Amino acid sequence: MSAKYKLTENPPASAKNGIQNLHARIVPSRTATIDDLAAEISTISTFSSGDIKGLLESFTQVVTNRLKNGENVNLDGLGYYSVSLDCPKDITSEKRIRAESIRFRNVNFRCSNKMKASLKSMKLERVPAVKKKEFTGEERLQRIISKMNELRTVTCTDCMGVNQCSRYIALQDLNTLIESGKIEKLGYGKNVLYMLRP
Repeated sequence: MSAKYKLTENPPASAKNGIQNLHARIVPSRTATIDDLAAEISTISTFSSGDIKGLLESFTQVVTNRLKNGENVNLDGLGYYSVSLDCPKDITSEKRIRAESIRFRNVNFRCSNKMKASLKSMKLERVPAVKKKEFTGEERLQRIISKMNELRTVTCTDCMGVNQCSRYIALQDLNTLIESGKIEKLGYGKNVLYMLRP
């Protein structure tokens, strides 16, 4: 079985001499769940799917607790987990900041060399290019608003999907809507959501 990929244009800002380069991106066939993993592991072991699912759920809880306690977690053959933090900007002295001002930002994952080496042999198959429907700027903004009316909150990825556009264009559209006072931005980093202003 092979993984599928497509070629996508780089953001316009990175174009040289008016020519945009392409980069390859995996096209996920689906997202595997904990139930899928448990069922597959049960076929190659003597454990039942239910036992494995319980073990994986307990495993997730233990890893989370270790990270909460300030530990890093190294899983041989899989990767290395650590926590990153958010700190207020423009702090020049330790005396000007309190512990309450520091907060969780994200979990960092660094894939193990063993897994990377194994993935280098993956088979790839190109997905035929599908001509994207292009919307005007106004149409894109209206489609984002409609999506927000449907889902209440959306991500940048949602906007890319609804308008069949790049992340660069989706972020431009979202910033336009923020500047016009129609929507607001919630969260930080990769956990950002957007919603209509009341």
